[in-house]
Amino acid sequence: MKSMQPNARERGFSLVELMITILIVAILTAIAYPSFRDFMHRNTVTAQANQVLASLQYARNEAVSRRYPTGFCGSTAGSSCDGGATLENGWMVWRSASLTGTPAYTPGTDQLLRVTQAQNNVSIRLFGGTAAGLVAFAQTGQVIGATGTTNVVVCAKNSPSDALGVSTARVPGKYVRIDVSGRITVQNLAVNANCNAAPP
Repeated sequence: MKSMQPNARERGFSLVELMITILIVAILTAIAYPSFRDFMHRNTVTAQANQVLASLQYARNEAVSRRYPTGFCGSTAGSSCDGGATLENGWMVWRSASLTGTPAYTPGTDQLLRVTQAQNNVSIRLFGGTAAGLVAFAQTGQVIGATGTTNVVVCAKNSPSDALGVSTARVPGKYVRIDVSGRITVQNLAVNANCNAAPP
């Protein structure tokens, strides 16, 4: 039978080895964090642009299939079109009860179809459309009252307290373009483009 040696040392990390390991992890984290942050911001911009796209397509499809004008507008509480052109505070989709004129949401008369809550870490701005902060589709799928292209610009914010996002080479913004005919597409915003103006 083999006896145990009373002076045998247990293997483990020394204090110096532990400090070196922590230092290496800290350096790697500092190197990787900016790339990871940019990756998350790019995903956020893409997700929000796609969410705007889905809501607009839904509004247009409802207008064509139900044969009633359908609106998309900024909404902070989800009960009125009070958001203006600033869509990061939320928006809603609704069906107008009137077949004529420019739609304007009337609670109790028009049918509320979908509400999207406020979005974090992005700025989402609407330029053009039927009226300020409103895009309405006719039964033909065309944008009612639009004289040109409508754009919804989505940019990532550097911090939640920023009023407006920015478009950079690492995190380009996106914009949802709605033609007068009602055709909707998503495109990349130019680097350093103004996120508070319609793209050229």
